[in-house]
Amino acid sequence: MKQFYFKLEDWQLEQFFSIVRSKQQVILLLMRTIKLMIVTPFSVEQFDGAHIVLKVSKMSRLFFFSKDKYFSISFPFLVTESDGRLLFSAGQIADVDSRVTSEVIAIVSAKGNFDQQCALGFVEPIVDIADYRAGFWPFLLGLFLFEDGYIRYDYDEAHQNGELHPLNHYDVFYSSNATFKIGLHNKINKSDLVDLVDAGSNCHFIQGVEVAVNKGKLLKVGK
Repeated sequence: MKQFYFKLEDWQLEQFFSIVRSKQQVILLLMRTIKLMIVTPFSVEQFDGAHIVLKVSKMSRLFFFSKDKYFSISFPFLVTESDGRLLFSAGQIADVDSRVTSEVIAIVSAKGNFDQQCALGFVEPIVDIADYRAGFWPFLLGLFLFEDGYIRYDYDEAHQNGELHPLNHYDVFYSSNATFKIGLHNKINKSDLVDLVDAGSNCHFIQGVEVAVNKGKLLKVGK
């Protein structure tokens, strides 16, 4: 297992810590992060301020850390290190470089691409790129289909509302139809989130709430 750390400046925080609400936003985040990692020297030691961590293991992940918000997504690329820089690949795309990431960003962020009444309107710009870049369509399709495993930790004073919106909590998933919160009694450390999603570490347990079924309804019966 290897970990690579990338420092973030204050002016970059909005770009990387905007709330994620869709798969398109996850893809844009991935592409922008790769752009950053291509041009920014990495460190093997973590920073005190805001930073990004790429953890390369059997289940590779990206971690984004700011003062009060931590979140993580899966990283679906092969990572190799060469001459002090990182190289990324996936399928037939041997080098996911700045140009490839820009092509993906252009398609995913283009206004109206996902509101087309006819599939051809969405396909045409993809075909234009696939004509000169072999494997681009399977690469792009893979980005839409991969399981991103989004989880975020918030210390949220602004929206704190008792047990409905605890001060400390995990947000699991991101779309309005799927997301839910797991309340936490205390603030966590960065390493706690890393350990939580590490398949090679011991499991975390949710303790302190018992649930019983009464006439088809779930009732909390103890804390």
